[in-house]
Amino acid sequence: MLNKLPEIIPAYQQDFALEISRFNLNRGKNFVLIIMSIEIILLSLLVINRSSSDVFRYNLYASMYVLMIMVSFAFWAALSYLEKRLDDDPRYIKMFDAAATGFIIFGMVWGAVISLMDQALYGSIIAFLVNVFITTFMFYLKPSKIFFAQLFATALLFIGLPYYQSSSNLLIGHYANGSIFLIFLWYLARTNYLGFIQNFLNQKVIEEKSLELTQINDRLMKEIQISERAQNELKTANQQLRVISSLDALTGIPNRRRLDEVLLELWSMAVEKQLPFSIMMIDIDFFKFYNDTNGHLAGDQCLKAVAGVLNGCRRESFDFVARFGGEEFLFVAVGFNREVSLLLAEKIRSEVEALGIEHKSSTVAPIITVSIGISHLFPHKDDKPDIVLEEADQALYKAKADGRNRVVLSD
Repeated sequence: MLNKLPEIIPAYQQDFALEISRFNLNRGKNFVLIIMSIEIILLSLLVINRSSSDVFRYNLYASMYVLMIMVSFAFWAALSYLEKRLDDDPRYIKMFDAAATGFIIFGMVWGAVISLMDQALYGSIIAFLVNVFITTFMFYLKPSKIFFAQLFATALLFIGLPYYQSSSNLLIGHYANGSIFLIFLWYLARTNYLGFIQNFLNQKVIEEKSLELTQINDRLMKEIQISERAQNELKTANQQLRVISSLDALTGIPNRRRLDEVLLELWSMAVEKQLPFSIMMIDIDFFKFYNDTNGHLAGDQCLKAVAGVLNGCRRESFDFVARFGGEEFLFVAVGFNREVSLLLAEKIRSEVEALGIEHKSSTVAPIITVSIGISHLFPHKDDKPDIVLEEADQALYKAKADGRNRVVLSD
């Protein structure tokens, strides 16, 4: 049983019609050129071998060859015209389909007429079979159209054969061979057409899957971009949170937690590069009395002002300032010798004093002052920064014991 032709869904029908028309058009132009070349050769041979004794037969064959050449050329011109217009209007597709059907009918009928003429000379129907073969496979057309063309031409041949062929044996042979050949050709043409449809549908499936995959890929890329953006935003937020969490909420300078991290980093750098290392512990003199007298809001402003002085004295890469706790601050400097460390500490002390913040409860001065203890050394890899902190704390204790508002460098 023959396989049923696959159905082309409405959404694909226009694409299918255009694709098969373009394929048939290119294929048809090549076939027509071959046919014209063969007919020109046959006409030339006929002229060369022309016999004066058989002018009538010569004229018949010559007329048939010329007719085929003329019709083929006209068909080739029509194909060239349609080739540029198939995309413009669906009507041109129908025009091509009608022209192609008409040409194969003409070709098969032409072969039938030639074969009837050949009966007096050769007694064969080769011309018919060859033409049917060529025109059957010239285009991919619906099997019904191929069948109609073959049926029409075969009926013409079979009806005319008894008038031109007197041998009953040859007639039977022509009928049998012609019928078998035509059935076989029609089956092959149908199979080819079926294969073309299947390839077209497979291609559409591939295109749809490719489009689907592209859309999925685009969606995934967008999701990835959104995810990356969210990750970047989260990373930025975490960094901001880390910065915020490492700063003292009141003064805006690093807090004790951040101090512990940076102190180790600066210490490691000083050990590696063999740079001198200084720690200044700074305490606001009688700050508790200032708070009690002026209130906590004023105390907060005082702490901010002192932190601003410390920040203003800090180098970007080698110094670090942090609030150590309460009214105490820590200033870490890398690369200063003892003399420069003392000068820097004295600068901090004098600039705080220059703020001129009134402090009536102080027994040192009528304004805010600070006491500073300095620890200085060339660190060794076996040393710990805690030792320097302890020495700075002891130096600060001595500065307070000696009367405050002063700088003391540890021994």
